[in-house]
Order: sequence, then structure tokens, then C-alpha cells
Amino acid sequence: MALEIRDIPVLTGETAERFVEEAERNAREGHVVTFPEEFVRSVERMMERSRKIQRELDERIRRGETIVFQ
Repeated sequence: MALEIRDIPVLTGETAERFVEEAERNAREGHVVTFPEEFVRSVERMMERSRKIQRELDERIRRGETIVFQ
């Protein structure tokens, strides 16, 4: 059974520039970054999917299955 590998979103253009500028300003001024609640929930969902995949892979390895990544 192959596991789907999804694309990782990448910031580009004006959005990426704004992100870098904001991060640099926060680093200079010592600000704490507060993330929007929806972003936090998205990261939590992503982390849970990652943990689920890791548990599945660990179980398959424990059973001695060969795992092939394509």
C-alpha cells in the first residue's frame, strides 16, 4: 500500500516578502508572534496526520513489512 505524499505549501511573491519582513521586524524588536486560531488548528491537524502516518509506518515495520517510498 503506497502512502500519498502531499505537496507542501510554499509562500511566494508578495506574501513571502511580507512574511520575511514581519519575521525580521519581530526578531529585531523582540516581539512574540501570535498566530491566528485557524492557523493553530491547521498545524494541529497537520501534526496529527503526521503522527498517524508515523504510527502506521512503525506498525508495518514491527510486522516486518517492506516499505517502499516512490
